[in-house]
Amino acid sequence: MRSNRPHFKKPPLVIQPTTLWDYPSQHYGDATQGDPNYRGATPSYIIWNLLQRYTRPHNVVVDPCCGSGTTLDVCRDLDRQGIGFDISPQRAPGRDDIQKADARHLPLPNKSADFVFIDPPYSTHIEYSDDPACIGKLHVTEGYYPAMEQVFAEIARILKPDRHMALYVSDSYEHGSRPRKGFHPIGFELFARLSEHFEPVDIISVVRHNKTLTMGNYRKAAEEQNFFLRGFNYLFIMRQAASSSRR
Repeated sequence: MRSNRPHFKKPPLVIQPTTLWDYPSQHYGDATQGDPNYRGATPSYIIWNLLQRYTRPHNVVVDPCCGSGTTLDVCRDLDRQGIGFDISPQRAPGRDDIQKADARHLPLPNKSADFVFIDPPYSTHIEYSDDPACIGKLHVTEGYYPAMEQVFAEIARILKPDRHMALYVSDSYEHGSRPRKGFHPIGFELFARLSEHFEPVDIISVVRHNKTLTMGNYRKAAEEQNFFLRGFNYLFIMRQAASSSRR
């Protein structure tokens, strides 16, 4: 049966020129990057923009929380050497290019990466894995921030001097009882910890196109209970100091 729905045509990719990034699709082009069914996948145009700005062909790009491999697919499109790690890789069947590793302990030499991109668990937002070591099992009140500090120290160890890294992350609002209830400024907390290792370059706001933002029951609850749905994510861009003696 022929559908009457108009065919959605993705606009061409362009470099995002402002600190407000927006693109109407999770994926670009005719293919998909990563697994379209993977919960919490990074919009691939974000990685595309970062690699266009901060890397060159054949550079080594590392993703310590690679999930379903979106970063690796963008690297392949742009002729970068992508290296992905995850404590619970969820690559499509038949593909095994994500290495199993904890982001706090990466099996890479010092100063071996030209760029690092990370989209980590935002505390306990999503159940990513049954592995008890998964950072996504740590709440912000129960060990999440110390674990992320270890991740940032590891990124600083592998990143070459004067090269860049980027973190994609969201704040959270939780119902329930104290101490978990309420607003948790995960973005600000992680930015402060990143700044202990790296020089800030810029802060980007990325428009979210999560379907829950348009669902009536979610919007009704936000209005009636006086809280806000997350309409954007942070993208923190940082630079490794030219000299390792900065800290």
